[in-house]
Amino acid sequence: MKTSEYQWYRPDFWEYNVAQEAVVPFCDQDCNMVVSFATAVGKTVLAECCFGYHLQAFEDGVVAYVAPYRSLCVEKYERWKDDIHFSADGVAIRTGDMTSPEYELLNAGMTVMTCESFDVRTRREQWREWIESLECVVFDEAHMIGDKTRGVALEAAIMRLTAINPDCRVVMLSATMDNAFEIAKWLKSLNGKQTKCFTSDWRPNEVSIVEHPVTGWNEAIDKTVEVVASRKGKTLVFVHSKKMGATLTKRIKKVGINTAFHNGSVPKARREKMERLFDDPSSGFDVLVSTSTLGAGVNKGG
Repeated sequence: MKTSEYQWYRPDFWEYNVAQEAVVPFCDQDCNMVVSFATAVGKTVLAECCFGYHLQAFEDGVVAYVAPYRSLCVEKYERWKDDIHFSADGVAIRTGDMTSPEYELLNAGMTVMTCESFDVRTRREQWREWIESLECVVFDEAHMIGDKTRGVALEAAIMRLTAINPDCRVVMLSATMDNAFEIAKWLKSLNGKQTKCFTSDWRPNEVSIVEHPVTGWNEAIDKTVEVVASRKGKTLVFVHSKKMGATLTKRIKKVGINTAFHNGSVPKARREKMERLFDDPSSGFDVLVSTSTLGAGVNKGG
């Protein structure tokens, strides 16, 4: 399917892939959607197609993008605030460390926010009118609804949204939702809308997985440094703790590799500089160690 065939949003490529092609015809329909596609298939453009329809086809269209991670929200905000399809209607953001002025939050056609920020809005009477004005809400990384610590709040927020505004479309995106059809049935029971469920194992690129079993902290550090040193190009290393990340970063630097440690304790401006350098193919900055601050949904190393 050529991207020119969908009138409400024009991405910067010419043709939708086989997975996207199944979904796009429903992006301008009055239906909920649950989309479970593999990582890197291009789920974000499906959200953009929905947003483009609601913001352009309706004079006072209001939409929201909700994601569990601040880093993911900031990435989308930076991408969309200057997008010609959305900028005229205004794009606002609300996360733990980045919030648009109150006027923009009240008047933006699109608001990007974390799950917690959206949950708060569904609870407070002062935001009820805004909730009632929503035409479409996209929940990214929607498998978080099954998370033991954060899933309950997300589930309750969706239930409140559909109770207050049953006319609002709900779109759920995930790369790891094994029970997508069950979620779709649940979603339909909330607002009564026809609900489309799309699943696919198709990937645009082959993914190879190599495991290196280790028996302790020191062996894990040594093996990681060995693997990183043997690779060419961009390498993103995820760690489970700041202590591990700091130690690993020092060891990688000792073998002459330019690297840095991206984590929540690093000032925002410095984190953004790391990301820009890592994204720049000519920077010579090819290894980035990170905690979960870059752990889900964020595109890096392009």
